[in-house]
Amino acid sequence: MVGTFSAPVSSTRFPLTVQAIQQALESEIAPGFAVGIWRKKEPSQFWLGAWGNRRVVPSRLPVSVDTPFDLASLTKVVATSVLAATLVDRGWLRWDTPVASILTQFSAQDVEVRHLLSHTAGFVAWKPYWQALREGLTHSGLADELEKVSVKIRQARMRELILTEVPDEKPGTRVLYSDVSFLLLGFLLEEVTGRSLDRAVRDFVWEPLGLREFQYRPGHQPSEIIAATEDCPWRKRVLQGEVHDDNCWAMGGYAGHAGVFGTVNGLLKFIRSLVMDRFLSPRVLAEMWTPVAEPAGCGRTLGWDTPSEVGSSAGQHFSRRSVGHLGFSGTSLWYDADAGVAVAMISNRVHPSRENNRMKEFRPIFHNAVRTDLLQF
Repeated sequence: MVGTFSAPVSSTRFPLTVQAIQQALESEIAPGFAVGIWRKKEPSQFWLGAWGNRRVVPSRLPVSVDTPFDLASLTKVVATSVLAATLVDRGWLRWDTPVASILTQFSAQDVEVRHLLSHTAGFVAWKPYWQALREGLTHSGLADELEKVSVKIRQARMRELILTEVPDEKPGTRVLYSDVSFLLLGFLLEEVTGRSLDRAVRDFVWEPLGLREFQYRPGHQPSEIIAATEDCPWRKRVLQGEVHDDNCWAMGGYAGHAGVFGTVNGLLKFIRSLVMDRFLSPRVLAEMWTPVAEPAGCGRTLGWDTPSEVGSSAGQHFSRRSVGHLGFSGTSLWYDADAGVAVAMISNRVHPSRENNRMKEFRPIFHNAVRTDLLQF
């Protein structure tokens, strides 16, 4: 594994990038940002930067490059998708394995693992399962009471709910980004590995890669070192050190679609390991990062996204051979295989409220700035 030394994302080397971040802070797009940049041609060099605050309510605490953030749906790539690929590499799973052959209570016989990974299984985008858990497992409906229910019971109830889901459309005919697919995939991976999902990801992915920067349920760390997210109306507190996603929190803090906390340095180490350390075989890595054939024109790979032709969050300079993902909390990770460039940007744009939706307009501005700066050296 390649060693690492880091240098700051400074206004000298990255003037447009720093300017974009500073303008984002002034415009209150997010309270704080951490940024990481890596180039394959300089494998031991990371550029890292942090600006703003990891918390502003009830008091201000600054961001550093070591601040763990709630990575939200980046969980789908740094945990679930790569775990699935690892099991394919080991021969424990196939991309075309029918889900019902492993989760026998699941009724849709034509849904395969590849459909779940590429968001082509035909499921709806999202459902408020947390409400069903709150109502079914507590007398009061209060978050404090649900929190006292064992994680084992909460996970089992969520599994029951997910296994009753039926696709709205024939698998492989339409792309619809779906947390439901990744919740189901998480339970399938548990069945294959014989471990809870958080343990399986740790044992089969993070520990072999030496990634100590990632974790589900970071309860062993002081919560104040972690970037805060929402002032949650139903949990009745500012969330700091607990997952923002309501469904994931209700089921105990780990899931296939959300739950991972991590640092910007960890995201770069993760990408570099996939690209350079042959953690996955070249065949399986290529399969994971190739857009699926059906439906025609699908921009999804097996677990990852690719830049859209118009209005991509990755901006104008990432090639068609780029892969990446976004997270609801204000996170993103992109890797351009043609240029050998990885860019990670994590923020707490949902702090103190998820109603702040201006991150969408900022993402392409930021990525354009980074790629333009990189042209200068």
